[in-house]
Amino acid sequence: MGIEKYDIFYISGLVISAIFMIVLMFLGVNILTFSQLIFFWVMKFLSGFGLILTVTNIFLVVLNLFKNKIEKEQVRAFIIIQIIIPAILIIYSIYRIVSNYQSPYKSEIGIMWWINVLLFVFGIVSLTLSLYVLPLIREEFEDAAKAGILTKAKRGAKGVGRKIKKKYFSFRKKYAQMEIQDETSIKEILTIWRMKFAIYLLIPIGIGSIIFTPVTFVCIVFWIKIFIIDEDAKMYERIALLLSMIWVATIASLSYTFDWIFYTAIANYFWTIDIFYLIGIVVATLIFIRKLAQLKGITLKDVKERISEIGDSEEQ
Repeated sequence: MGIEKYDIFYISGLVISAIFMIVLMFLGVNILTFSQLIFFWVMKFLSGFGLILTVTNIFLVVLNLFKNKIEKEQVRAFIIIQIIIPAILIIYSIYRIVSNYQSPYKSEIGIMWWINVLLFVFGIVSLTLSLYVLPLIREEFEDAAKAGILTKAKRGAKGVGRKIKKKYFSFRKKYAQMEIQDETSIKEILTIWRMKFAIYLLIPIGIGSIIFTPVTFVCIVFWIKIFIIDEDAKMYERIALLLSMIWVATIASLSYTFDWIFYTAIANYFWTIDIFYLIGIVVATLIFIRKLAQLKGITLKDVKERISEIGDSEEQ
């Protein structure tokens, strides 16, 4: 197989960007390290979004474990708790923003310092593995971006199948198993959106890694290939993106742990990542509530009417 023009462009781009990176580092240009903050913003947003997905997964596991012991009233309580938890997470995130703005990150000492570092590193590594490394290895990474008519048809068929199961379980008065169908649908939509965001946000990740210009080149070209040119990425492009994400995650983790320049240059602004953590939680919560309302047959009109009824009863 001969080398195509695109292959020459890609290899040339990597070489030129690598040379540019070396020149920048040789000249001691550190201002670009501020862009690393954008990388942390993206990762924290994805982390916040994933937190609501984790809550859904936990509730789904609990339902499956006790599906034969849970009655109708307990299922209702279950749904209320599941709605309350995101609200608590949002309030706590706001508290984190305020507290971290007032006192810098890594102000802990001793064992708390290690716990903070380990949690941070685990968050970066787990996100990189689940959203980029493993999907790229399995060649599933672009699937979310290319979800077309066939994918929607499959999701529609699954939805119809779950509705039929819900009616059957309703007839049998197996309320927990009815709820499992809804929770599975919610988990599915949150997973799809999380993967979509992971692909959509490749450009911000590339900009956030601009100090490592080959990584920026790889991320931006991959995004253009998927969304503009509308072609499947080649194997070497997937490998390049895989290595880029591992590299950036490694540098981010080590920089935070050992106070390298890539962290110390942005340490005073590090509290801002909690804002994007909050945004991730809020966006995922809105998707969760919208999907839950659809599954329960609740419309905005129903909500307005219920609020109006409550208002009228209070006036009386």
